[in-house]
Amino acid sequence: MRKKRLFVAAVAAVALLAVACQNQKAGPTTSTSASGCNKPAALGTARDFRLAASHTLAQASASPSASPMVSVSPSASPMASETASPAATSGTSGTTTGSKKVVKLGFLGDLTGGNAGLVVSAYKSAQLAVKQADAAGDLPVDIQLDAKDNKDGSADTAPALAQQLIGDPSVVGVIGPAFSGESKATGALFCQAGLTDITQSATNPDLTKNGWPTFFRALATDAVQGGQTGAYIVKSLNKKNVAVINDKSDYGAGLATAVVASIKSNGGNVVLNQGIEPTTDYTTIVDSVIAKKPDILYYAGYDKDAPLLFKQYRQKGGTALLMGGDGDKGTNLLKEGGSAVDGAILTCPCLDPNASSDPAPQKFAQDYIAAYGEPAGIYSAEAWDVANMFIAAIRSSGANTTRKSVLDYITNLKDFKGLSKTFNWTPTHEVVGGDITFVYKIVGGKYTLLGKAADLSGGSSATASATP
Repeated sequence: MRKKRLFVAAVAAVALLAVACQNQKAGPTTSTSASGCNKPAALGTARDFRLAASHTLAQASASPSASPMVSVSPSASPMASETASPAATSGTSGTTTGSKKVVKLGFLGDLTGGNAGLVVSAYKSAQLAVKQADAAGDLPVDIQLDAKDNKDGSADTAPALAQQLIGDPSVVGVIGPAFSGESKATGALFCQAGLTDITQSATNPDLTKNGWPTFFRALATDAVQGGQTGAYIVKSLNKKNVAVINDKSDYGAGLATAVVASIKSNGGNVVLNQGIEPTTDYTTIVDSVIAKKPDILYYAGYDKDAPLLFKQYRQKGGTALLMGGDGDKGTNLLKEGGSAVDGAILTCPCLDPNASSDPAPQKFAQDYIAAYGEPAGIYSAEAWDVANMFIAAIRSSGANTTRKSVLDYITNLKDFKGLSKTFNWTPTHEVVGGDITFVYKIVGGKYTLLGKAADLSGGSSATASATP
């Protein structure tokens, strides 16, 4: 089996390289499948196809249990994708299992790296949605999920993984990418391929300014979150002096910019505003924060780095209230932060279904626990909503589902009732009325919902510029 798998992977790699050579001769690719792909035509460049080819071979060389193309049950590894059975046959428009056509949804994000705690729950939610849709038995197609693990969420490795999804004609939509950097790196590729991607968690405001007709966002941006966070700090918490640190990522820098602007516009004082790349020693910047004596230390980054920063701050005697954005609100912050982060406040434009009083999110939370033996985590509700948008699009076209039919359906979506919100799109594919930021507090090692930031700060829905 290993030799066969390596042979198939080698053939696929050779094909990718052949396409690369052809594209080099033909020059830049211009797609007619979608208009408005206004970024450089990276689709089909030799470098991207070489990366995709090498990644294909690397995956095939790994042990079968590590392959993201292994068929598994919902409780198995989050890196396993539900794919066609060995008997499936390949066709020009996809594969078939028995009498049904196979239609795939892609998923792209960090499933095994340092930021996996912000992504795995979203993947499991999408997996559960697909499994339940198939189990209902009323679909004329089999829907399968093809997960691509962009370890650590790097923008450098995302394009090659996007090419793998693009190269499979059975893939008609993509859930993700999860982070802003990888979304920025792949948006033009998906656009040129006419492949719809809806992110459940990438929040940099500039993403929807690229003019990609295939890109949609299922939650509020950093401009909304940052704007409402600043108002909440000053008006609800009555804190004036804030130290703001970011991790220099597309996400972190953008969110920090919005938070700083909102704090100032609401009458607060930013005593420190500094970016620092993730490190193993934050003592220098911690000393700078302590010297400023802030009321709040706010970190705009990810939960693989936040625990160390916060712990070193506490170890050096820092007493300010700890705060962070949605990138910090992961399971790793609770696990690694321990008592140092007890009482910390996190904001997120995401609904926690475990804390919801609405019947639909409550049922989802119960189903998730039944399937995986653990509570649903961050972005799980949003990923569930995105998956079900795609499922509705597939249901609408049935066996005639194509990338174009999915894009048409998603573009014209009206009043789609999800767990997190009701979905309608603005002209730039943001959610109409989706400017919601939830506030959570860590109590006893768990996230407790305090409410909506705008309500807690007197109804303010201010936004702020968040261009990194």
